[in-house]
Amino acid sequence: MPSTTNATRRGTVCSAILLAALLTASGCGPGPSPSNSGETTYGYTEAATEEPTEEPTEEPTEELTESSAPVEGSVPDSVVGVWCGGSNAEGHWTYQFSNTGEFVASRGNAGFSGVVVSDSRTMTFHVPGDSPFVSSWEVVQDPVLGPLLFLDGYSYLPGSCAA
Repeated sequence: MPSTTNATRRGTVCSAILLAALLTASGCGPGPSPSNSGETTYGYTEAATEEPTEEPTEEPTEELTESSAPVEGSVPDSVVGVWCGGSNAEGHWTYQFSNTGEFVASRGNAGFSGVVVSDSRTMTFHVPGDSPFVSSWEVVQDPVLGPLLFLDGYSYLPGSCAA
């Protein structure tokens, strides 16, 4: 069975969420119903609401969550630059990493960007609006090809795929 990449899984999940949202929105309450006069009417019932008995004593405070906190990126010098590779079956990706940890990943019209935080074996990709995801990484010096970046077992060569 072919391996799916994190980007493919994210795309599938996003599609499923969008479809669920559209299906849910289409079933939100009664639709119009024709009356005997030929006019369209809408069924509406106002639900009774309880009045609060006491005023809140504290002002609500907004807590800073990890997803809203700025992430300080980190990328080793050996990874900084542009890389092309990935799965042949799904098409190649171009990854561009800056020395500040910002990255852009693209394949055709698809892509995502954000900040990556690296340690000695993993990279945690922080993409705005998505949950962070972790990839294994390694840079290997091949005697024939030169440096190779491996992300989750897929190899990437220096340079852009859109050459």
